[in-house]
Amino acid sequence: MDTMKKILHQSLQKLSEQHTKQTLGDRRNYLGASDVGACPRKVILDRINQPEHDLATLLRFQRGHKAEDILAEAYTAGGYSNFERQVEIDISTDNVPCLVHIDFVFTSAAKKEKTIVEVKSGKIPETVYSSWESQLYLQMGALAKKYPAYTIKGAILSLDLSEGDAEIFNSYTPNDRLFTALVQRCEHIWHDYQQTLNGQEVELQTNVSPLCGFCSHIQTCPRFQADDLDYPEMIHYVQEFEGYRQAEKESKKRVANHKNALLGMVNARGSFRSGGYLFKKVTRTRQTLDKDRLSRFLADNGVAMSEFERSSTFSFLDIKKAPKEKQPQ
Repeated sequence: MDTMKKILHQSLQKLSEQHTKQTLGDRRNYLGASDVGACPRKVILDRINQPEHDLATLLRFQRGHKAEDILAEAYTAGGYSNFERQVEIDISTDNVPCLVHIDFVFTSAAKKEKTIVEVKSGKIPETVYSSWESQLYLQMGALAKKYPAYTIKGAILSLDLSEGDAEIFNSYTPNDRLFTALVQRCEHIWHDYQQTLNGQEVELQTNVSPLCGFCSHIQTCPRFQADDLDYPEMIHYVQEFEGYRQAEKESKKRVANHKNALLGMVNARGSFRSGGYLFKKVTRTRQTLDKDRLSRFLADNGVAMSEFERSSTFSFLDIKKAPKEKQPQ
């Protein structure tokens, strides 16, 4: 089984490299739209020392490709043919080679409209990530420059293939000021990349985001060298998490209270319907192991219960209030 998993890992690595070469070319020679919203340090180090991705990352890559294929196949089956895939636009300047690759461009010649659809896969966020929006604004700006006679629109389609859910974040339109700022950001990243390649000491800019946990350079990242990560972005993220955690506790408490109240009504009155739901009391029996009796039986036959026990490991996030640091006297 381990051999099969190893073969899968190696084969997916080759498949990922082939797909990147076919659709995006050599990423070391230019910056793309996805780079503009990412951490500059990660973008640069990934180009200098291309990481060997683990199996989980490679599977996520394939999930993203399949999500795009699903959209293309669905629209084709529905009789729509007014879209192009992996549209490449060159927005290079004297300071940076920059190629934008757009997942889908839908064109309405009658309305003189072109709509970008950027596809994302995985868990659907409550609000769209800023990195996704940066990517989309650079794409829209590039498309607007290439087709000045067309009205440009943009949307982000988030697909959760495991849950069978989809969410569309739309109503985006080009913003010239944002586009200019994003191109300038590309120029800064490319400048630092070239200096680093030439062996110069450069303090690479870092961005903290929920994606840091997937970064292969986190162990050497200056933002994560200390045990106390008390900088604004991280504090905000932790506070946001704690807010969600408290809301979850309150929600579970309210659900439990309502369930108890409804069960009391069913106990007193019997089954009833309300609000489109049927409420009734269900009693089930399940078999459980009497460990005390089993232990005595084994002991009577000269066998210890521990001989049938085995240990297993699991991981979880342990969260507790950190002790306050003592102030110097």
